[in-house]
Amino acid sequence: MSDYEVKQHQLFISSWTLLKVLKKQNKISKQHRKMFRKIMLMTILTAPLRWLQSIIFNRKIKKVNFENNPPVFVLGHWRSGTTHLHYLLSKDKKFGYLENFQAFFFRVAFISKTIMKPVLNLFMPKTRPQDNIKINANSPSEEEHPLTNITEKSGMQTFFFPQNISYYDKYNIFKGTTEKEKKSWKKAYHWLLQNISYYVGIEKQLLLKNPHSMGRIEVLRSMYPNAKFIHIHRNPYDVYNSNIHLYQKTIRTQFLQDFSDEAIEERVLYCYETSMKKFMSDWKEIPEGNKVEISYKELSQNPVETIEKIYKKIQLGDFSAVKPEIENYLKAEGSYKKNKFTPISDEILNKINTRWKFTIDAYQYEIQHPQNN
Repeated sequence: MSDYEVKQHQLFISSWTLLKVLKKQNKISKQHRKMFRKIMLMTILTAPLRWLQSIIFNRKIKKVNFENNPPVFVLGHWRSGTTHLHYLLSKDKKFGYLENFQAFFFRVAFISKTIMKPVLNLFMPKTRPQDNIKINANSPSEEEHPLTNITEKSGMQTFFFPQNISYYDKYNIFKGTTEKEKKSWKKAYHWLLQNISYYVGIEKQLLLKNPHSMGRIEVLRSMYPNAKFIHIHRNPYDVYNSNIHLYQKTIRTQFLQDFSDEAIEERVLYCYETSMKKFMSDWKEIPEGNKVEISYKELSQNPVETIEKIYKKIQLGDFSAVKPEIENYLKAEGSYKKNKFTPISDEILNKINTRWKFTIDAYQYEIQHPQNN
């Protein structure tokens, strides 16, 4: 189990304009003002590097397009196994993916990678605090992290400003979003993917993993009509426990507002309920040849066979060419130790069985009944 404590903030190396917008939209809680001042200081100090990168690379980046090489999106609610799936698929060298270094140094990544990537490797934990998965500066990451440094229109801003659910509602499930706001989000997200593609090599097909995109299928398909989608689902009771753990180990370290344990419990229930409803509605509209769905259980028990199934279903290419790489990766990883959690309270079980029943039924999971009923 990692004992690493997250002490830095995702909003480091943002822009002064973005921070002013976020500060105008949100009240920073007293105990978090020191961190916000640190964020502002880091943004000021890195401004010359951000400007230099923009001057050198922006024109080239804007020429990147995905018409003949559409992205592959790995979808799954938080703590459903998306990271493990992403790691396995990334062993195919034809894919390009956002790596941790670019994710956390996005606005200066092109001009600082020679110096800063080795430095990041020195200070990064060997495993992720929330689940013990091995990481380094080159490991695959999710694109929502750098999106928060580009625009306030990111669902992850709700992780930083938990009292403001509008970021999640408007930009994860597009509830109450105006056409102008949606257009602005598309522009920012496309710019983000252009950056990732230019960084990894425009000849590579982007392999993107992002739980925040569960409710964005309709919008993503409007942008990339031929994109492929891979969805992984997991037992909802395990998802609940693991999300609470995720909040306590990592997301809470990013709070810039006070937020109670009870509020976190409700937030976990709300996000799963709403994102899964939007996902299940949108998923039906994807053509059969462009989507495939798997379970966390089958990936855990039969990883090689499951990846082969994905390749065949959505025609990702010759699986036999990448199979040895996947087998070697699994062998090197050895036995993975999962987190162990205390039983869910009867009160929460009742809420899950009511509000999440549609997914329990849809994916044929067994209902867990409260002990006192």
